[in-house]
Amino acid sequence: MLINLKYGEKLKRLHLDNKYILGILKPEIKEKPVENLVRSLIHSFNNPYSCLPLKQLIKKKSVKKVLIILDDITRPNPDYPQIIKTIIGELNKAGIKHLKFIIASGTHRKMTYMERKTLYGLDKNYEIIQHNCDDKTQLVSLGKLSTGNELVVNKVVIDCDFIITTGNIEPHAFAGYTGGRKAILPGISGRKTITKNHAMVVRENIGMGILENNPVHLEMLEAAKKVGVDFIINFIRNEKKEILKIVSGDLEKAFIEGVKFAQKIYTVTVSKPCDVAIVSCGGYPRDINLYQAQKSLSAVNDIVKDNGSIVLVAECSEGYGQKIFHKYMISYSKQNILHVPEENIEVEGHRAYLTKKIILKKDIFLLSSLPRKEVEKMEFIWINKIDNLTEYFIRKYKNHFKVYIIPDGSSIIPRLKL
Repeated sequence: MLINLKYGEKLKRLHLDNKYILGILKPEIKEKPVENLVRSLIHSFNNPYSCLPLKQLIKKKSVKKVLIILDDITRPNPDYPQIIKTIIGELNKAGIKHLKFIIASGTHRKMTYMERKTLYGLDKNYEIIQHNCDDKTQLVSLGKLSTGNELVVNKVVIDCDFIITTGNIEPHAFAGYTGGRKAILPGISGRKTITKNHAMVVRENIGMGILENNPVHLEMLEAAKKVGVDFIINFIRNEKKEILKIVSGDLEKAFIEGVKFAQKIYTVTVSKPCDVAIVSCGGYPRDINLYQAQKSLSAVNDIVKDNGSIVLVAECSEGYGQKIFHKYMISYSKQNILHVPEENIEVEGHRAYLTKKIILKKDIFLLSSLPRKEVEKMEFIWINKIDNLTEYFIRKYKNHFKVYIIPDGSSIIPRLKL
């Protein structure tokens, strides 16, 4: 069988005999993309979950200044210009003249001017703040959360009296799902706040698609409530980045409605584990760097047998993504990193923790643009072709191995049937 796997903006071809293939795992999405984005957005604003329609809410709260929080370039939002234009139009109808935008970059790199212009389509009439989690002049403390973590966020939240968050809801390696509350923490929070939140990856109940009793998620939600998010606009997309559903309204309840829909379309149940999983992140921007690509490892880990193998197809055109993640990956062995106390785990190092935990029990093959020496330092197995692996697996498993192929590891939650 010939299978095309996305690799950046290109494709990698996989030839594999049918007898080895246990299944090609894709969400069975029956829902069609929204036909008219503008009409669907306005309908969502007028029919939000658990709150008044957007214009009525603004009027009731006597709003003067609005802050809109945006996803950064690591998230697939090809229709952002039209989305933002529609939001602006609706706010203008409500009498809002003072608008600010902030990029929820968390600890990610700063976007270039051209990236901002292309992704958002905003002209110079609007202020776009590039959040910097290390710039103390941008930050303000809102006090302690119930966990003891000090909530330090971008001070722009104090200057505005109405906060709108935007973004996608999709599976997340340890917060359960993206979207909703993540626009605040980690989106526009300070590094120390993000660090303490993400270090909780060592605890129970964290993982892909898990929200119940998830300490990372619960602290994120508390932070967003403390900041005072007034209205969310979230999207659930298919593998082509097309919008299937828009959920607007209350911070928590609209988010949960989006999660219910996402869970329904992204969850794929399999009857038994495999020996080998071959997974693509789904191409750019999901494989923009290794830090982002790691999510696909977490996605497939539970359906691969211990001592099995995972083949990760991720171009990583921008390298490792995060410096501390890279430092942890080359500094800690798969045995040693698991003994690092929670209080010592730096933000970005948390994802190295998740990765090494998988490497401890499985062989991870990496097909990327990264240098071989660096790949091997991180305890991955470097490859430059997928097809070369067939003979290796025949030898390793004595010609008895079964493979799951996952074309879009960032948009799937594989689950073993209990």
